[in-house]
Amino acid sequence: MVRHGRLSRGCQVCRTRKIKCDRARPHCNQCLKSGWKCPQYGDTIERMFLHHNPENPDSDYVPNATIALPVICNTARVQNPALSTANILGGTIVQSTESRAIEFFMSAHTFHNTGLIRGHFEYLSTFNDDVMNEQRIVASLRAVALAAYATKFQHVALLKKARQYYVAALRHINAALLSCHEAAKNATIISILFLNTFEALTCESEDFPCQRETHLKGVASILDIRGVGLVQSRPGLQLFRQTLLCISVTCLMRSFRIPMGLVKLHRHTAAYMDTSDPAWKLSDIMIELSYFRAMVKDCTLCDPEKIIASAKEIDHNLCSLAGNMPEAWQFQVIELVTTSELVMGTQYHVYPDAWVAGVWNNIRTCRLLLHGEIKQQLESVLDTSLYDAVQYQHSVIIMQQVVSDICASVPQYCGYLPVKSGSVSYTQTVSNGIPAIAGIYLLFWPLLYAGQMASSEYQRDWVINRMRYIGETTGIQQAFVFEAILKRGVDPVQ
Repeated sequence: MVRHGRLSRGCQVCRTRKIKCDRARPHCNQCLKSGWKCPQYGDTIERMFLHHNPENPDSDYVPNATIALPVICNTARVQNPALSTANILGGTIVQSTESRAIEFFMSAHTFHNTGLIRGHFEYLSTFNDDVMNEQRIVASLRAVALAAYATKFQHVALLKKARQYYVAALRHINAALLSCHEAAKNATIISILFLNTFEALTCESEDFPCQRETHLKGVASILDIRGVGLVQSRPGLQLFRQTLLCISVTCLMRSFRIPMGLVKLHRHTAAYMDTSDPAWKLSDIMIELSYFRAMVKDCTLCDPEKIIASAKEIDHNLCSLAGNMPEAWQFQVIELVTTSELVMGTQYHVYPDAWVAGVWNNIRTCRLLLHGEIKQQLESVLDTSLYDAVQYQHSVIIMQQVVSDICASVPQYCGYLPVKSGSVSYTQTVSNGIPAIAGIYLLFWPLLYAGQMASSEYQRDWVINRMRYIGETTGIQQAFVFEAILKRGVDPVQ
């Protein structure tokens, strides 16, 4: 059947991603920028005709079309037999494409359920089929898995399918939210967290933090309904820890208070957690920091002297935490004999695993925010008796050191330790139950602020290049958005 209406002349990738194609030759700049292989513009004649699917009259398809799929090596298969596709979907038979995508997501994008309670989907293997067979779980898992697979291996058709599952998942979640009983189920929380990760995998615009904020607000409301009953089991604690970390980072970025319901629930978890855990102690400080930043933003706290005093007090707590890290949480500083583009300067760090590195980097990012605020307040009283030149210089030095330390963690996150000319495949690198790609999610927030507060063009350009490398290697589109933010020198949440 002949197609009616104006036909877009953009490439297939840009049409599927629903962005404007500049139709550059031989490859469009949008594809080059985001690491996709541009299919160019040779399908115009085919697209003049519509092929209708008799089973779904509303869809268009090309008869007998096939999708070439990359072969995933055995190391990308699910490490835990309990995470097989059959168990996740309750034995439901799915297409090989979706099965392969789910296995890839479970093995590469989620923490394995070992040791510390850290969150980031490590609880998925513990829930029974009654939970994992819920429609909202199935649709959201397929959405995020296909998105992870499509962006990693550049399959634009799978990305379109992922977006269809995303819409279906939203429909199921919204239906569940009409009932307090259904809304409070673990399946609803997990589904929303899946969609939150979907946003990081597929985001195209710089306003994506606001888009993810909607999902996190929904989860926060559900956790408020669940109350202390949620955190009385290990899976519930894992769910809560993942949610609290995501919400804490969002609130710190946007200078919002962490919802009081979550703060109260966090206090209740002390009875079930190891409160000597550095990650636990840091979460307390991040809550305090979120309230400080919110009060400065809404002018509840507006006196420069009091702002500086409060910032220094919180920074003291962060320094105390960093100075009393357990032996198992210490890192090595490695000196390079010769310089390498993989390392900023001549030093890099080696941590026990990505989780430990993530906690260290979150401490550093919190200190960046505090000393950035101190520096700004001192600049506002430059010609008054409140100006403290020594404190100003101290804050500048702290910020430079913190940026360097964050950058020194990047080589480990990017999978090239020891530093060498080659690189290790992300799908093959697992440390303490954390696959390399899953660990990368812990790096985005610190690396963004390191780039924004870098003291030199060299540092900023290095961070920008690393963001691009991460996007090209993992397929997580959030890296390309952060790269664009750093190039433009804008604040993503203003």
